[in-house]
Amino acid sequence: MGIAIKDRPIKLRNLLAYGSGDVFGGGSFAVLGLWIMFFYTTYAGLSPVQAGTIIAIARLLDAISDPLMGYVTDNFYRNRWGQRFGRRGFFFLIGSPLVLVTYICMWVDGMGFGYYLTTYVLFYLTYTLVIVPYETLAAEMTSDFKVRAKLTGVRMLFSTGAGILAAWLPGRIIAYLGEDASSSFLYMGMIFGVLFAIVITLLYCFTWSRPVPLDRDTPPLSFRRDMLALFNSLTSTAHVKTFRLHVGMYLGAYVALDILGSVLVYYIMFVLDQNAVHASNTLTLMTIVQFLCVSLFIPLCIRLGNGAAYKIAQLFMLMSIALFLTIYLASLPHATYWIALAAVLMGCGRAGSYYVCWNIYSFIPDVDEILTGQRREGIFAGVMTFIRKAVQALALFMVGVVLQSSGFIAKSTSQPIEAIHGIAMVFGIGSALFLLFGLLCARKFRLTLDNHRVLVDEINRLKQGGSMDSASEETRQVVETLTGWPYRFAWGNNTIINNLPTPTIKEHKNEQNSL
Repeated sequence: MGIAIKDRPIKLRNLLAYGSGDVFGGGSFAVLGLWIMFFYTTYAGLSPVQAGTIIAIARLLDAISDPLMGYVTDNFYRNRWGQRFGRRGFFFLIGSPLVLVTYICMWVDGMGFGYYLTTYVLFYLTYTLVIVPYETLAAEMTSDFKVRAKLTGVRMLFSTGAGILAAWLPGRIIAYLGEDASSSFLYMGMIFGVLFAIVITLLYCFTWSRPVPLDRDTPPLSFRRDMLALFNSLTSTAHVKTFRLHVGMYLGAYVALDILGSVLVYYIMFVLDQNAVHASNTLTLMTIVQFLCVSLFIPLCIRLGNGAAYKIAQLFMLMSIALFLTIYLASLPHATYWIALAAVLMGCGRAGSYYVCWNIYSFIPDVDEILTGQRREGIFAGVMTFIRKAVQALALFMVGVVLQSSGFIAKSTSQPIEAIHGIAMVFGIGSALFLLFGLLCARKFRLTLDNHRVLVDEINRLKQGGSMDSASEETRQVVETLTGWPYRFAWGNNTIINNLPTPTIKEHKNEQNSL
């Protein structure tokens, strides 16, 4: 099953370079999530359905490319480019200039549906090229629970810092050039494009991936064989209980955030009757609070566990949504102050949602390793983003359909009452349903600091030649709780990857029910 590899020391420059990568990962999504539909319908002149269709098509194609990219980057060490530049680093090297060009092209105004669809798809394919390898790095660079928590925390600080800039910068440019200046978003795209290219280059220079010994006896790459292996690898991730629960939590939080992000500017401007600059200021306050609150969720995850911290974050989100709706439905006086409070609550919830979900992800490959005996960070990164983007594509397309069916008027500074009601319905009901789904999944989540320590100790013991028969009762229980499998089928003794005996369906279900 391999040998234990000693972690390289992570210095300050490595920590900062890793964290800064999410200036691109989180920052680009922050800009797109908050402003792209507004740009398409207000400046580009597209209808809500056209805007939703562009986002849905791009993300569906991107969802398909994510697992493929995960498989490619996991196996890239087998060719000379991967051996020279690294199985993750190679994609950072070529991704930097591609991101610069594709991101700027998206924000050119006055073009047609085909242009915006093409540029959006090209950017998302480039995004996948960089972000799937990036998502593996925390698990690649260290196996220590606390160091990974620190890496994730620094990553979220950079991400929310980029989010602040994403919320603040468009408002400042609009205020300077005027609300009718469509070039505002092109200038914003240029600034962010250069920034993204710089941080991706830093990833190449100051991060690394776990070394994989090259077996000269390994059969050469075959497209047909490897595509079959890819499909088997993707479906095999569903066998890991902790990963299934994590996907549910991830979808619940992130799709809700995507829905809220896509309509929040509309909600503030048209439902609450504020202007674009005020909307930008509200988003800026929200992201500043999000930035400050990330550090609060790091000790919460360590002391209370990831599941409890996730629940706290989602409760903040639900309180914010309830307050935003109350401001409109009850016509609360002094609306500006209530909007600010709702933004603060949402900032707290967003901080926890982003941090906890990615903190959990960095430990999923460990749970998989005890079950399969292999490290498959890239496959899990690809599957997770595939599922999210497939569901997200459908959800955001439906947002566009609901807005247009409710009478939304493109390039208009005011909307009919039916459109206002449609925006409020999407904002409240659409997002709350996903948040509640995530909370339901979190009820059964058991990956804690103590359980992870037991898991890693067992992995290291087995790598050093330890016998499965000598595992303690506590270890067996932890492995079974996290994997959803009886302990005797751990460490590759199953057909998830290897062609070895596994329990019958009836036996497996009976043993799972006894856990």
